[in-house]
Amino acid sequence: MTPPVPNQVVDPQILVDGEQLWQLTHDCFHGIGIPGDDAAAVADVLMDANLRAMESHGFQRVPIYMKRVLAGLAGGTQNLRVVDERGVFCRIDAANALGPAAALRAVDRCLSISSHHGVGVVAVCNSTHFGAAGYYARRAATAGQVGIVMSNAVKRMAPYGASQPFLGTNPLAIAVPLAGHPDFVLDMSSSVIAQGKITRARDLGEELPPGVALDPAGRPTTDPGEALAGSLLPVGGPKGSGLAMAISMLCVLLAGADCDDQMGSLYNDFDRPQNTGHIFLTIDVGVLGRRSEIPVLDQMMDRLLGLPGDRASSTLKYPGQDTAPAADIRRRAGLPLHRGELLRVAGVCRTAGLDDVAARAEALAA
Repeated sequence: MTPPVPNQVVDPQILVDGEQLWQLTHDCFHGIGIPGDDAAAVADVLMDANLRAMESHGFQRVPIYMKRVLAGLAGGTQNLRVVDERGVFCRIDAANALGPAAALRAVDRCLSISSHHGVGVVAVCNSTHFGAAGYYARRAATAGQVGIVMSNAVKRMAPYGASQPFLGTNPLAIAVPLAGHPDFVLDMSSSVIAQGKITRARDLGEELPPGVALDPAGRPTTDPGEALAGSLLPVGGPKGSGLAMAISMLCVLLAGADCDDQMGSLYNDFDRPQNTGHIFLTIDVGVLGRRSEIPVLDQMMDRLLGLPGDRASSTLKYPGQDTAPAADIRRRAGLPLHRGELLRVAGVCRTAGLDDVAARAEALAA
């Protein structure tokens, strides 16, 4: 890859009104046959990622999601069904529904179960990429419940000690409601960097930081194209590798998902669906009589935030602390996007015969 010339703007950012971008995203999917509620769910999840500065899991995903719908490999939740339910456990077959639409239904069902029993567990099979895991965990915290969310994914990461991909960048999100502070929301992939960030770097002509990926020959690389052809590295070495394995095994065991190394690729396999698995676990602390302990957690955050900073960081923060204020700023000021992202969506819309939607995307990019 030829790196960008220093100080050269490869694709300048523009600010796009959030409501306009939400409507555009909704209409992209509704226009190709996704029911309105499901199209709204996909738009909600993707736009939330852009609002919270997680562009790799936001609007950038619209073209590939659309392409899989157009290929008949993903759709709405019309055929989603509960295949097993006993006690606090429920298993759902998403029937190849778009991941955000299926996951939103699943987490809401999980919250309903835990609001009655204190704990709920919902496992989902035959799904697709569901966006940022933190969205669903945060939804639980907003409802006053603890949320734990995980998903497996197609092989993209080399296990610790290997040089070829075998595991997905399997994410884990944990959200805990707070009263006097923004909710705690940990949202992390088990790789050093999420694949979406590498795809974005490739599309924008940017280099990767060292230590995140290997090329196809197993050598360290900062070229995103070589990284996409090669493999990503686990965060924390054996710890991230072990975490990804555990998430994969739970998704296979509880949901009936494909193993990471046997799953269809979101970007490359258009001859079969993915069968991605998701796990949602919610805990209603009120039903369990523990809601009175939430102020104790706020006091813990006060003590945490009162610690002296180290020399490497000017501000001490906890996961989730800044995302709500950042989202408020972007709602007012607009969402930063690159023109290329809008033009790629416009191109897929033209192919699908959505000329009016394409024209709106092109107008936003102008």
